[in-house]
Amino acid sequence: MKTESFAPRKWLALSRLTNSAFLLPLLALVTALILGAIIIWVTSGSIGTVFDAFGGLIRGALFKERGLSESLIATVPYVFLSLAVAVGFKAGLFNIGVEGQFYMGAISAVFVGQLATGLPAIIHLPLTLLAGAAGGALWAAIPGYLKVRTGAHEVITTIMLNYVAFRFTELIISGPLRDIHSTAVQTTRVASSAEVWLLYEVPARLQDPLNAFAVALIAGFIAFLVSRTIRRRRERIAAAAPMVLSVGRGKPTRAPGILSRHSSLVTAIVAGVATGVLLPILTRLWWPFTDQYDRLHIGVLFAIAAAVAVWWLIGKTTIGFELRTVGANPNAAIYAGMSITKNVVLAMAISGALAGIAGTIEVLGVSICRCLPLFFSSGYGFDSIAISLLANNSPFGILGVAFLFGAMRNGADLMELSSGVSKYIISLMQALILLFVSAPPIIRWLYRIRTEQKGQRLGLPGSWGGKA
Repeated sequence: MKTESFAPRKWLALSRLTNSAFLLPLLALVTALILGAIIIWVTSGSIGTVFDAFGGLIRGALFKERGLSESLIATVPYVFLSLAVAVGFKAGLFNIGVEGQFYMGAISAVFVGQLATGLPAIIHLPLTLLAGAAGGALWAAIPGYLKVRTGAHEVITTIMLNYVAFRFTELIISGPLRDIHSTAVQTTRVASSAEVWLLYEVPARLQDPLNAFAVALIAGFIAFLVSRTIRRRRERIAAAAPMVLSVGRGKPTRAPGILSRHSSLVTAIVAGVATGVLLPILTRLWWPFTDQYDRLHIGVLFAIAAAVAVWWLIGKTTIGFELRTVGANPNAAIYAGMSITKNVVLAMAISGALAGIAGTIEVLGVSICRCLPLFFSSGYGFDSIAISLLANNSPFGILGVAFLFGAMRNGADLMELSSGVSKYIISLMQALILLFVSAPPIIRWLYRIRTEQKGQRLGLPGSWGGKA
């Protein structure tokens, strides 16, 4: 009897595991790596070359000098661009134009970074980031508007606008914004107040009182959000608790909230003041990033903040609910009174803004000249599609998968030097990952995974949107 009662539970747990949202992407990743190893083995004729190649890849990505830092640098644009693709997927849109929006954000940021001189960093850097976001958002909103007004498919229009963005950027770099004092074809360097800080520079940057004030504002804002979230959660728990009798009154009242109404504001002020006063002193006494040749920048923190913001927007707000509804079932959205036009254009604009910020950070924090060179092609935008699919459009999943792709991109050079295997094998592995993720029946067939229910549709569910 115990065996009979346990067997269904065991089968139910196994069924849930095999139908997990992240199982198929994980198996797709493993399968692509195995096939990549087989290809290296066959082409090189030696199994030892496989170990040399993957060993070099791991050392180059993590353990060589500044290897981890360079992997994180490559991760930042992947995070922003993959989040951009994921927002489109959630709204039922396939934004394949994030590469072009990446360019438009970069050229917009350079324009503002050059012209708005004499501003303090507390104003100039946010203004430049905002300009990059606006450039990407406006460029992405065009195919969104064309889709709802003319029926033009966003895949076609975004691909076409990619090439328009490439050629337009080349025109601007070669013409109005070109640095006439440089032999290379590139724009003039942006003002230092518009640059994204390197982590190595943080102690020196914080000696400026305005910069310290800006960091204090950010710390206070974060403390306010965290405190308010905790307070509201405890208020909901207290509201759901059974009524208790107040002492001396004899009437039912609810348990008092642990945090007062004004505690969030007080917490924000205390955190802001403490950060503004103590952080400049502490960073001068000790700071872990002391390598002046390390290019790691605060864009890493921006990427984490962007993932949290997208998670909150999509999963916790009315705007996110409408975007997911439009992506999952447009007819139901119309019946509920939601505007398809507004939500499609908004989803594309948000997606483009994230892509534009990625381009902005690459120019302001990574490029050696802190300018936009003529040959700025990165390929980040196309890889981000695979990252978003592999992470099942989860913002926090994207952080992990983006780091994986960034590490593979950074470690490819040492892999080639260590084993003689072409670094472009990494692109082949990424292509295999995209193939397997976009075709789940292949993985289900290879690993004999049963579907959860008969008649379940395979492939990308929810009109590119994934599970809402």
